[in-house]
Amino acid sequence: MRFLGSGRLRIVLVVVISGLAGAGIAWADIPDSGVIHGCYKTIGGSLRVIDSSAGGKCLSSETALDWNQEGPTGATGTTGPTGPAGTARAWAIVEPDGTIDHQVNVSSVVQFAKAGDYCVYLNGIDATTVAAVVTVTGPFISHDVAETLPGVCTGNSGVFVHIWNTDTDLNENSGFSIVIP
Repeated sequence: MRFLGSGRLRIVLVVVISGLAGAGIAWADIPDSGVIHGCYKTIGGSLRVIDSSAGGKCLSSETALDWNQEGPTGATGTTGPTGPAGTARAWAIVEPDGTIDHQVNVSSVVQFAKAGDYCVYLNGIDATTVAAVVTVTGPFISHDVAETLPGVCTGNSGVFVHIWNTDTDLNENSGFSIVIP
């Protein structure tokens, strides 16, 4: 306790505590909706923060700086070129029972008695010349795989779709989408 009685120590403690309190108040109270105003001395490079709402101003030897401001809106960029129209000749979204939800150039889907086998019939497209792409969309999507065999359905006018589960290695009825590029 004798140490705290020293006059020098008391002065140092008062200065340190006052400085910390002042810094805390300044930090907690940034006026101007969060915009911080400062002054940058062009010769010497020192920077100081000012409170413009309390009359703080930069000197003639300083440049005013503001932080946390939203900049002006930039010019609108040019519009890019229009892309080509889609090139799919046919497509369909098919339910597990063979019902077509949406389609373009698909006339019908026949579900066979054997699970996972379908025939997708096309409007005016020779199915022997296509490379169909099928994606499984049913409830077992993470374990189902589909393959297509164009031109093997009745009259070569359809694409045969076969779906099976990779976990069980069994055929499985599942929804799918088909695209004929």
